Amino acid sequence: MEPLIKTVAGVFSSLAEAEHAARDLQGLGIPSDDISVIAGNQENRHKKYLARVKRASLTTAEAATSGASTGGGVGIVATLVALSIPGVGPMVASGALATVLAGLAVGAVGGGVIAALVNMGFSREEASLYEEAVRRDAVILAANVTVRVENEAMAIMKQHGSRDIREQVAAFDPHPYPWDDSVRAAEPPGTIDAPEG
Repeated sequence: MEPLIKTVAGVFSSLAEAEHAARDLQGLGIPSDDISVIAGNQENRHKKYLARVKRASLTTAEAATSGASTGGGVGIVATLVALSIPGVGPMVASGALATVLAGLAVGAVGGGVIAALVNMGFSREEASLYEEAVRRDAVILAANVTVRVENEAMAIMKQHGSRDIREQVAAFDPHPYPWDDSVRAAEPPGTIDAPEG
C-alpha cells in the first residue's frame, strides 16, 4: 500500500532560499514535478536573480561560481515562468502549479489562485493566506511528499529559512484578515471584528 501524499509548504524571503530548499528536497527523493514555487513579482523584483540562474544553468562551471543552485544542471528556479494573475498581479511560478496558473492567466479567472492551491491540498483558509503572501511578494515553496518523508521535508525547508504561513501573516502590516484568530493576538486593541453573515 502506497503511503499517503501530503502537501508541505513554506514561505521564503527570496528565490535563492527557496531554490536551495528545493534542491535538498530533490535530494530527499522528491521528484521535481512534485515541487512548485510561486513568488510575487511586483516591479520585476526577481529579474536579476532569474537572469543569473538562467545563465548559470548553461554550464556547471558558471553555476558553481554564481551561487545559484542548479541540482543536476537546471534548478527549479530556472524553469520559472512569468505570469499575471487577475486579483493577484505579477508573479513567477514553476512546477505543477505553474501549468494551472498559466491557464488562469489566459482565462482571467478571479480567485483561481486559491482554487489551485486548494486543489493541491491546502485548506481554503491556508490558500487565502498563501495567496495574500504571494500578493505581498513572498516566495512560496510547496511539495507533494509521502507521509514517510513529511517531517524531513519540513525540516529541510526550515533549515533554509522557511516561515510558517501563520507566522508570516502575523508580520503583515496591516494584517489582511484582522478578524482571523491566527492574527488577532498580534493586532492592537480596537481592531475590527469579523463581518457577520
